[in-house]
Amino acid sequence: MQRPMRRNQRQNTLKRMALALLIGLVGASAAADEAKIDFKLLPPPRNIRLSDGHSNTVIRSTLEWIDWLGNLPEGVENLPTIDFNRYTLLVINAGYKTNGPFEIKIGSITDTGNEVRVRVSVIGPAPCPPAPEAGQYFAMVVIAQTDKPIQFDMSSSGGNCPRR
Repeated sequence: MQRPMRRNQRQNTLKRMALALLIGLVGASAAADEAKIDFKLLPPPRNIRLSDGHSNTVIRSTLEWIDWLGNLPEGVENLPTIDFNRYTLLVINAGYKTNGPFEIKIGSITDTGNEVRVRVSVIGPAPCPPAPEAGQYFAMVVIAQTDKPIQFDMSSSGGNCPRR
């Protein structure tokens, strides 16, 4: 009576191991299909005023750039020059914060085949300043020109500052 039970247990164990191996291979294959995309952070323009809330913007052409700039208040200084024949601009806006500073970190940008995924962390307040720093917290990033949909995966975490 014990032999058939042991045989079934061994078969179930082997099935589980085979399934785990298959899942691992599928996961590794999916990860291999994601190609990292090089990106460049641009220096932030001075006096820029974006929306007070969180937003992400993808700008693929000079016309889109001009339209986007037309929606901003006047007085933006040090705007970057972007060759939209070669690059796509990503504007990642954490919004206006009264208790900064905040840091926007780009974890990775990958091409998954059907879309581009941008992994972003908003960390803050960053090192605890003597007084909170109110401001607009955003990042501007260029990647190689793409027409693929762009998905932003956002996460946030508090810094080491006990004051919120």
